[in-house]
Amino acid sequence: MRFPAGTVPGCGLRGVLAATVLVLAGCSSSGPPGDLEPPDLFQWAHDRFDAEEYRSAAEGFLAFMVRDPLNPLVDSAQYLAAEGQLRAGNELDAVEEFRRMATNRPNSPLADDAQLGLCRAYLAASPRVTLSQEFTRRALEECERLLQFFPTTPHRERVENLMAEARAKLAEQSYEIGKYYQDRMRLPESAIVYFEKSLAEEPTEGFLPDLLLRLYRSYNFLGYETEAGAVRERLLSEFPDSEETRLLLAEEDPAAAEDSAKDVGSLR
Repeated sequence: MRFPAGTVPGCGLRGVLAATVLVLAGCSSSGPPGDLEPPDLFQWAHDRFDAEEYRSAAEGFLAFMVRDPLNPLVDSAQYLAAEGQLRAGNELDAVEEFRRMATNRPNSPLADDAQLGLCRAYLAASPRVTLSQEFTRRALEECERLLQFFPTTPHRERVENLMAEARAKLAEQSYEIGKYYQDRMRLPESAIVYFEKSLAEEPTEGFLPDLLLRLYRSYNFLGYETEAGAVRERLLSEFPDSEETRLLLAEEDPAAAEDSAKDVGSLR
């Protein structure tokens, strides 16, 4: 963990922090002792963080920032307060703390860490794919902003992995919506829209073969021969041994599929 020199927070930030600490102190009986000097308060909060008492740690770091806003450890305290909220499962509180640091302290040595924290917190807050993926989109946006403003960040590989995770989740949601239109609504045109969107969002291989087969069927049903042919070739070339490829070939030549099944049965 880095402990960079701090800069002086503005009066507005001090007011926000003071109000935050008062609220936290009022909601918790395990908050930081009120009689500790700032260096001891920082250590108290750090000890709580190391002990995985993350909510108490966050309260302590915020209190430290209010009591000694000129201290060179203020940047580290702000970051650890945000990280503590995230580890405590308070993802949206973590978003606010990471955003406050990224916005108000853009020249801090921890600014890219804070921006990464925003991406992590939004992704942690995103629900299962059947629900709104607004937080997933925001996670992707914050990761993209990190790479834009901090192109030499040492976090690049981790950021790219988080972006791939976010895109895969968005792709899965589009895939599920496409399935709904195809299976329940019998609307192949609408299914195609979402299946194509899912492909553009870089799905994982877990459901990609089924996605390709479903898209092929919709294209084929509507007579889009060129598009159907392209998707067919992708399925056959990328997933030649998949169940989806077997189903596609069986649909194209049922007799051959039946003979193949008989051959397999005779070998048992």
